[in-house]
Amino acid sequence: MKLAKYLKWVLLGISAILLVVFFLLPHNSASDAMVDTYIFWAYILVAISLVLVLAFLLIDVSKSKKSLIAFLAIIVGAVALIAICWLLAPGGEVATNAAYTPKVSKFSDAALYVTYVMVAASILAIVASAISNAIKNR
Repeated sequence: MKLAKYLKWVLLGISAILLVVFFLLPHNSASDAMVDTYIFWAYILVAISLVLVLAFLLIDVSKSKKSLIAFLAIIVGAVALIAICWLLAPGGEVATNAAYTPKVSKFSDAALYVTYVMVAASILAIVASAISNAIKNR
């Protein structure tokens, strides 16, 4: 467990250093490399979190058959959510100087829809949890 504690502090420290450097640099075309570095670091953090979440889920799944069914339900729900958001995403042409094709537009629209749904689900879960705790503690 000490490894996880140290790893958490190392990742937090690197993130803090990148944040300070990002905001201390003057914002011009020379700072594009820093923006790229910051985005790449965000990709690394997302990848680490996905790997850890999947690892813990697989460890939990190996314990019982009920956990396996719940895991498969989560996977099917996630795939269905992504598919529905992909179908709802309008995509289309966007006038910009960047290489922004209709395919990239559709992907970013779908990603935004998935984000909106997950934020709404998080808010609903927080409210439902608060109501449930209030009822149980009566």
